[in-house]
Amino acid sequence: MVSQQLIDNLKEKTKGKLLMSPEQLSEVIPLTSKQQSKLRKENRFPIPFKNIGRLVYYSVYDVANFLLNGETTPTKEVPEEAPAPQITIKKKPAKPTAPVQDLSHIFMLRAFAKSLEERATAMLNLAENLNNYANKKEMMDNFQKKFPPKGR
Repeated sequence: MVSQQLIDNLKEKTKGKLLMSPEQLSEVIPLTSKQQSKLRKENRFPIPFKNIGRLVYYSVYDVANFLLNGETTPTKEVPEEAPAPQITIKKKPAKPTAPVQDLSHIFMLRAFAKSLEERATAMLNLAENLNNYANKKEMMDNFQKKFPPKGR
């Protein structure tokens, strides 16, 4: 349930796509795209990625898996993507596994809280617009009662 909500939230950030760019990923985890690039070059980046030409993409399923579990193996939705980083990734995170796992829940909660905040703001704006409309409608009705149109 939580994982599906996280995947839906990630898809929302990518406008329904299943792949994220490094810039979109930097909104979810506190690493700039330059920092991600450096870690990828050193084979130390914990999330599997796919190079398409000069562009780099991450599967939303791999990102969600990392945020929820701290796991770094690709999901079934992205078979055979970036096999070399998988091998090195399994070796490197042995030391920081516990801290990364703890931080992943914080990232997930932060993303969820941000989503809730955006929705709450949208609801408050809607309520304000509806109140303004109701007030204007009431003022217009009162005005028409006091000053009926000529010709009636």
